[in-house]
Amino acid sequence: MNFPASLLPTAWLWTSHILYLIILLWAVREAPWYHFKNSEDTHVLLASCVILWLIWHQSAGLTAGMEFHLLLVTTLTLMFGWPFAILATSLAQLGLTLEGKSEWASYSLNTLCNGIIPVWISYGMYWLAYRWLPKHLFIYIYVVAFAGSALAMLASRLVGLGILLSSGAYTLINLGDEPIFMIVMLFPEAFTNGLLVTVLVVYYPQWVSSFSDKHYLHGK
Repeated sequence: MNFPASLLPTAWLWTSHILYLIILLWAVREAPWYHFKNSEDTHVLLASCVILWLIWHQSAGLTAGMEFHLLLVTTLTLMFGWPFAILATSLAQLGLTLEGKSEWASYSLNTLCNGIIPVWISYGMYWLAYRWLPKHLFIYIYVVAFAGSALAMLASRLVGLGILLSSGAYTLINLGDEPIFMIVMLFPEAFTNGLLVTVLVVYYPQWVSSFSDKHYLHGK
């Protein structure tokens, strides 16, 4: 989503700034900063921020505010945990805003929809699977990465759609077939995240903080 500030009430924008600031401070507080003592961890995180920023450039949509692009937030969350994933998505959105591809007034709302909501959905799927499902590689790949990323995308876009509709910016009739595109985007989002996480746990498991050979492979 890329919300034009002119479509939304000013009170909503200020509320999103306050909410985003609270969540950002929470993420900064909870982030495992000791990882920055390891140069490899630092480089991987910074490179991921740059890749995410480039991916978010590739967006499509006919209606202002209803822009769609791959999120890849689930992969970030599984790699770095929710605090660093929130910081990474904040930096990616900041890069787009500095370029003029989105507005400063809607920066917080864009970050909430494109980053924070899918981060929390992704982390919630991981936590539920870890707690209640068998600890198996296929559960991790297909439930946490594949299904989790699809659910994260769906939640992100439904919240964005709800904001546009409830603010009176559009009606469902105005949007035409664009809401259907939300469903179309679920498969590429799920496939891309599932593929990336599979490659990472096979070749670079040390980059995926949520994955452990002991839990998901040994004795299986």
